[in-house]
Amino acid sequence: MLIRKGFVDKEKIWKFVKSFEDLLEDETWNGRVNVSGRKCVWLGLGVNLGIKSEVYQGLDIDNGLRRKCNELWSGDDWNSILIYKYEPGTELKEHIDRDLFEDKVVLINVSVDDLFGGNIRFIYQGKEEILSNGEIIEFNNKVKHGIKKVDEERWSVSVRKIKV
Repeated sequence: MLIRKGFVDKEKIWKFVKSFEDLLEDETWNGRVNVSGRKCVWLGLGVNLGIKSEVYQGLDIDNGLRRKCNELWSGDDWNSILIYKYEPGTELKEHIDRDLFEDKVVLINVSVDDLFGGNIRFIYQGKEEILSNGEIIEFNNKVKHGIKKVDEERWSVSVRKIKV
């Protein structure tokens, strides 16, 4: 079930994600750059995806961010934040996350500008859900999900738990 949890301050979340722009890395699979059009950075625990996924220590999470994520997660048993940047024309094909991730994901959708739409077409259980700029959702990542091609720069911040 997809749960809509409200919104974050759009200006603050935009400044937050943009502060990571110089730290973003090309998404890789099996040690090779994936030509997906997405770049990412992991905070807390990170994962190098591939046939044999490797867990590693990502960037540090400061206390203020940890408190905010505890609030969004409704607890403190998460251990990872994944920040993604999607270039215009990029999509995320429907998929189910790997077993090394716990089922729960709390995601913040961040779009360039509400003036140009700012809405993202999130596919969940075969149904298209429109996510607005700054919207927070919670969903089960073991249910098929994806993102239709974006028309503008789009970011996502997902709080999750990696099994270690």
